[in-house]
Amino acid sequence: MIRTALLASCLLASTLIVGGCSNTITSDDLRDNWTPELQSVTQSEEEFTNFKSRHRHNTWRQVHDDWARIWLVDRNLRLSEYNLP
Repeated sequence: MIRTALLASCLLASTLIVGGCSNTITSDDLRDNWTPELQSVTQSEEEFTNFKSRHRHNTWRQVHDDWARIWLVDRNLRLSEYNLP
């Protein structure tokens, strides 16, 4: 049982070593784009898209708060002595 597992793991390891990576990157590819997985300086394309989406969402939420502040509806009136909902 142990011999079979050891033989299988050795066979798998040798296959991975001989096969190597299927992606071949040439020096010309590297000279064109040093970090192809990054969209900005520190973020990948997916992370940058998520950042833009989060930023756009927060901006539009803040627009509603600013609009309420302009029309003075962001807080209750303080003219009444009773609590207003």
